[in-house]
Amino acid sequence: LARARALAARLREAGLQIPCADSQILPVLVGEADDAVAVMRRLLEAGVYVAAIRPPTVAPGTSRLRVSLMATHTDGQIGRAADAIIAAMRDVVGAS
Repeated sequence: LARARALAARLREAGLQIPCADSQILPVLVGEADDAVAVMRRLLEAGVYVAAIRPPTVAPGTSRLRVSLMATHTDGQIGRAADAIIAAMRDVVGAS
């Protein structure tokens, strides 16, 4: 759980919206469904697997990425994932 909280803090410092960080599954709010899919695809190309959660699972305009951490992820892997998430969000939605 400490790694999830650290990742959430890093993403928040970059201006991303992380509504909660009390489990190993972090939601990263994106907004529009098309943007969430575009960010997900960029991350997959970068070797980072996240799921895009969009309507009807969530309300329109609240699409998000689901980032799932495992105990086997290293600090380096988590750091690279954070960098990739921040860059993809900036490129697609102009976050921070």
